Amino acid sequence: MTMTNDNRKLKRLWISMLMVASWVLCLVTVNYPEDHVLGFSPILMYVFYSLMTGLSLAALAAILLKKPLLSDVLAGAVLPLYFVLFGIVLIKRLLLGYVLFFPLMTISLFVSAGLALTIIVLLIITRKKQGYLLSIIAYSIFLFVVVMESYPVAYEEVTEVYGNLKLVYFVAIITAAILGIIHASKSYKEIKEKPPLGGDQLNKH
Repeated sequence: MTMTNDNRKLKRLWISMLMVASWVLCLVTVNYPEDHVLGFSPILMYVFYSLMTGLSLAALAAILLKKPLLSDVLAGAVLPLYFVLFGIVLIKRLLLGYVLFFPLMTISLFVSAGLALTIIVLLIITRKKQGYLLSIIAYSIFLFVVVMESYPVAYEEVTEVYGNLKLVYFVAIITAAILGIIHASKSYKEIKEKPPLGGDQLNKH
């Protein structure tokens, strides 16, 4: 394995490990200690965060099993779950009158979910160039949405412990998103400079 491939594998490992840590922290802080000031559904979040943790663990396992394509697909599958989760939460907030910014945010979340699903399909059918290009866009939107949604609007009303826990996974998810953008950008650049030789080439990455 070349140094380039080692670096690529290391980026995948960091992304997956950070996502595992992020979603585990999200999972244990749901409704803790019941002081989230915005309307949301703990059961819904438990289900989605559990799925995102499971997919991140599966992506990590795929790297260790030397299945890079499967790892990228699984990591990409986390994004639409996040967008759908907060799309549903935002709709609930809209209905309850909690959202203070444009309701178009809800529409953009579902558009982002569709974008992430398109990436998964493109990677599966080995359209790597288009898949990684869209990955850059998706991770950028992901980073923006995390910034928008990681803290309650009335942050001063929550406990210090809850706020600190939110800060930890906020940093972890942001870091994972930045690494995802870097990984997608470098992969796209390499593929653009060197045309694919066949459907199995990605597995060499």
